[in-house]
Amino acid sequence: MSALNGYRTLAWKEVRESAATSRLLIAVAVFALAGFGAVALTYYLPELVRTQAGSGIAITVPKQTAVDVVTSYVKDVTQVPALAVILLAMGSIADERAQGVASTILCRPVSRLAYLLAKVTGHGLCLLAALIVGALATLTYTALLFHPIAVGPFALVNLGLALLLLDILTVTLMASALLGSGVAAGGAAFVGYLLLTVVPGLWSPLGDSLPTSITSNARGLMTGSWGGLGVWRSLGGGLGLALLCLMVALAAVARRDA
Repeated sequence: MSALNGYRTLAWKEVRESAATSRLLIAVAVFALAGFGAVALTYYLPELVRTQAGSGIAITVPKQTAVDVVTSYVKDVTQVPALAVILLAMGSIADERAQGVASTILCRPVSRLAYLLAKVTGHGLCLLAALIVGALATLTYTALLFHPIAVGPFALVNLGLALLLLDILTVTLMASALLGSGVAAGGAAFVGYLLLTVVPGLWSPLGDSLPTSITSNARGLMTGSWGGLGVWRSLGGGLGLALLCLMVALAAVARRDA
């Protein structure tokens, strides 16, 4: 049996389920709100600060620019939308195993690698579509309220976000493959999310080798003061982490669903 036997059929099944269960719609809505919200908050921030400051208190807010919008956009996407990844994917393997769906699929001429990669493909395409919508919303709204964003650096910022979301997705799928329930997998994935987003900031050698390096240096990337080798090291580290999580998940699927 081929290592990818059944992959195309299972991947198409996952894509159809994303649309049928409103998973795609929810993801697109969350990312679009993150994009629009980042632009609106940046635009109205000086007015909000003046309103909240009250009389007799002078608070100076620097003029907000498109670079500030991108910084806000990155912060927004790495919070609620990133957590939505966990909620959407935490039960994809554990719940199918508990319901007997996984054993039914794997007793057919379908490889475990194809089963796992189909999960990554289905969820990954859903997240990619949502991220593109969020990025386009940010580009369009920023051009209307500020000035056009530099497309090249902004594309690299979103590439870093895409790798970060892929890492969160693979960590969630790994937890779902290792644990017996979607809720437990979600809790473990949330811990993984915290480790992935907090620990790299505490230890620079690790932080420089993960996609969080791109997101934390979004302002420098947009202004041209950061980039080069640091971008490629971050992207390579993100892909390496995703591959490691997939290998652990594959071993767990092979052991538990043998």
